[in-house]
Amino acid sequence: APYGGYGQQYVGGAKASRTAKPDAHRAAVAQQQGASRAAVAPLKVSTQRNSHRGKLAGAILALVVLAVAGGTAWWFWSNRPVDVVVNGRPIEVRYGSKLEDAIDEAAVSVNPGNRISVAGNVIETGAGEAFSATVNGEQLDAEARAAYSISGDEEIAIGDGADTMEEFDVDYREDMPKLTYDGEWGSIAYVAQWPQAGRTEVRTGRESGETADGDVVQELKDLVIKRTFPDPDDGRKLVALTFDDGPSSYTQAYLDILAEHGAKATFFCLGAGVDSDPEMVRKIVDSGNQVCSHTYNHEELPAVDRDTLVSEITTAFSALKNAADLDTTIIRPPYGEFRLQTWLDSRGTISASILWTQDTEDWKLPGVDSIVANALAYIEPGSIILMHDGGGNRDQDVEALPRIIGALKADGYTLVTLNELLASDSSIPADIVSGNATLPEGAVWPEEFGFEV
Repeated sequence: APYGGYGQQYVGGAKASRTAKPDAHRAAVAQQQGASRAAVAPLKVSTQRNSHRGKLAGAILALVVLAVAGGTAWWFWSNRPVDVVVNGRPIEVRYGSKLEDAIDEAAVSVNPGNRISVAGNVIETGAGEAFSATVNGEQLDAEARAAYSISGDEEIAIGDGADTMEEFDVDYREDMPKLTYDGEWGSIAYVAQWPQAGRTEVRTGRESGETADGDVVQELKDLVIKRTFPDPDDGRKLVALTFDDGPSSYTQAYLDILAEHGAKATFFCLGAGVDSDPEMVRKIVDSGNQVCSHTYNHEELPAVDRDTLVSEITTAFSALKNAADLDTTIIRPPYGEFRLQTWLDSRGTISASILWTQDTEDWKLPGVDSIVANALAYIEPGSIILMHDGGGNRDQDVEALPRIIGALKADGYTLVTLNELLASDSSIPADIVSGNATLPEGAVWPEEFGFEV
């Protein structure tokens, strides 16, 4: 009872006597109950919380049950048997199996590769790759083989393992290009391939100590000189008229005749003459004709030392550049002398050497009829006719030229510049056709032949 006990008892913070009147007692009890409501309310909240906690625990338990059930299902799914074909034999393996598992299940016998030296000698038998594998037609490398997981329905081909190479240290070797040639003879000779030094790995095995060549870092390219005759595509009847030793007092007469007959020609000028008469060189170029080099002083190039040879070539090119802002690397060698050794000695200063197919022999002053006959003898598409501008009396050439042009045109020929003739032959590289090809940056000119001399 809230008010029982011995003697006096505190009720609601005030003393009360057991002998108090009933009304007063009831009032004290009512006061005590009102003061106790605050204590009763928390008991109700705590009960509600316990209810929520119970529900949460139940939900968690349900989730755990579901997770366990799902995990079990997933385990069975991910470990299910799948069908594959190994070396033509159908087998069954666990989903996610490795290729080694399929090899064991199919009882495939394979021979592992060996570990070999850099020179290809066996260091340890059977220490190479264990096997090779192709999956659905795709060859797998070692990394892919190790990582591959079988998913089912694959066509797997297993083979013997490959050899593996010992570890090695790497150094490099520089290989110098040499001069080679293509074709025995021709009216033109040009650089068909510019030279390039090669760079190759040299491997030294850490186990074997052996040394052997490895990967090619930069391909070696020999200098290739092509000797041939221009051959216009589709048999077009094109001929090149050429004049050596100018400019001279006859140059303007030649230009007038060419213009009158709608023909073009190529003038191989001497550097010394260019320096003496740069205006005439500009007239040749402005008239639509071509100018190339005949060296500077008309030296016989194979007979001079290397420095003189290079100077003869480069100073003539400089003269043409100064006179008419003309870039060319094409020459006609004096006396037609330009040998393979001359190519070596030229140090990459020229791209093409041009000779001729018809020699008018005008330098002999044989007479107009002979000059015309010599110019037209055995003419064919791609022919190059040699005449002279300077170097002596050229009155016979001036008289013969209209007859030569007229006869060629009557026979269906077109007289073109040398560049135009070269361009008509699609087998000739574009840089050579341009007339100003130069040694590529980084190229190394050879010092020796790639054949027995």
